[in-house]
Amino acid sequence: MAEEREPELYLKWKHCETPGVKTLCNLKHCETPGVKTLCNLKKLLNRLQKDHREDVYLYISGHLNPNKLYQPPETILQHWPNAHRPKGERASEVGEPPAGKVARMKEALAHFTIHTALVPSEAQDTPLFRYLNPQASLSHTSEEDFLPVEAVREGKEEKKGGPPGRGPPGWRRREELRLPDLKVLCYQEAGSRGTRDRHHYVSSYLAGATSADRYRMFLRFQKEVLAKQDLLKNDFTGSKAAAGHERKLQQELQKICTCSPQQFNRLHVFGKVFEDICNSSLIFGDLLKKVKDEYELYMATLLESQPAAQYEALLAQLKALGQRPVKTADMDLAREELRMLVTATKAALEQNDRLRSELEMEVALLQSAKERSESSEKHIIDENRLTLTEKVEKKRCEILSKWDEIQALEKEIKTTLVHTGISDITENRIKSIEHEAIQLETENMILKKKIKGPLEIYQGICKIRGNRR
Repeated sequence: MAEEREPELYLKWKHCETPGVKTLCNLKHCETPGVKTLCNLKKLLNRLQKDHREDVYLYISGHLNPNKLYQPPETILQHWPNAHRPKGERASEVGEPPAGKVARMKEALAHFTIHTALVPSEAQDTPLFRYLNPQASLSHTSEEDFLPVEAVREGKEEKKGGPPGRGPPGWRRREELRLPDLKVLCYQEAGSRGTRDRHHYVSSYLAGATSADRYRMFLRFQKEVLAKQDLLKNDFTGSKAAAGHERKLQQELQKICTCSPQQFNRLHVFGKVFEDICNSSLIFGDLLKKVKDEYELYMATLLESQPAAQYEALLAQLKALGQRPVKTADMDLAREELRMLVTATKAALEQNDRLRSELEMEVALLQSAKERSESSEKHIIDENRLTLTEKVEKKRCEILSKWDEIQALEKEIKTTLVHTGISDITENRIKSIEHEAIQLETENMILKKKIKGPLEIYQGICKIRGNRR
């Protein structure tokens, strides 16, 4: 029964064909029963909603829109600052604890942490004592740095029985931490290589009581341990050290007397400076010292091998040469002869250089002539062996080279040379200008002569008038 009545239940909405008016007509049954050909109710409702939305939009977009009407500004009265501040929603209904209670809770936590800490053992056999006291003689640990056992026990008893925060006068609440000493290497001399490394302990610069003390300890640490001043004085190349040794050598040489013929004092000064260089050089000190020892041994052996009689003979000859009188005229004559010999030698050397250059030039010309003759002979032989096509190609290359030379000559003529007619015209123009200049000069002289007579007469008249006045 339901299936038979189902086609009658489907209705169809039909719009009127009247233009500009959207109304609904009467209901109309489907022509074909049993087939769902009527419009869907959902589509009809969507169309109705769309039309209604268009009508509303048309109404609010015109002059009847209340948002487009004139709205005078509202006067908002604020009796105190932040009166209309937006109120934030509270996360929970629980209120904040008072500040006094928070402070008491923090103090209770700190008190519990400090007074329940374990006290380290002070026995000398413990690892902590050996770490804090690397050397018994250099240790600065005092009894005040640690809490005494009796004081700790009394503090615990007081904490159990009495109120917190009160105790005997010897009881301390907190430990005073002391920074350990630093173990640094002792400086050694450059020559002492085989000795064992030595260390010493210095106090840390962070252990100062005030900032000024820490700064002074830091400067002393830089000077004694880091030794930065040595890095500033000595560079990597060693130029400053070399300049210092050179300055010392010059000062020592100026102090000694140069009158003695035997320069043993100078050798002594050189030896001392060389020994200073060996001691100051950290890398090559040992090597330089070995070289110095070998040289001194060689000199000692050489001096011992020479007999004393030969020394005395040489010394006598030196004294005789020093006491021999020498005339000034002989010295001047010898000096003049030496100058003449030097001049002749220079002239001979210049002549030798000139002849050598001429010889090299002749050899080069001879070599070029020989090569030219060989090339011409080879060229003739090659031409006889060439085929007709190769000869044509060769002539073509020669013609092209000649054509390039002709083009270069034409370019040079256009850029550098001048036509003969132009040069003749220029010469004639120069001659005419010179002739005009001569004419103008002649006319100028004639005019000067003509003006000279009246000018003298005028000057005489002026003199007469002056005398009359």
